[in-house]
Amino acid sequence: MNKSMRNLILIITLLFPVAKVMASPAVDIMSDNEVSEYAIRMSSVLDKIRDGRLCITEDIRCISAEFARHGMSYADKEPVIKRLSIMIGSIH
Repeated sequence: MNKSMRNLILIITLLFPVAKVMASPAVDIMSDNEVSEYAIRMSSVLDKIRDGRLCITEDIRCISAEFARHGMSYADKEPVIKRLSIMIGSIH
């Protein structure tokens, strides 16, 4: 494989997770079901990070990169927690 083709594949590989993160819907406009599913996916990524000892707990940059690799944004953590709290509060 020539050098330009390898460079193109490398660039696509690096940009693909970023594109998925940017394409993810805002938490504010998600339905309750979508927020629940997104929270489950986020929890799964956190479990993989913890079980695989991929990142130190305080290393937000590493955790954010792992989330991006799975097509999610770590910045969505707080809005998801708020939405789940509202959903749980409305049940009681």
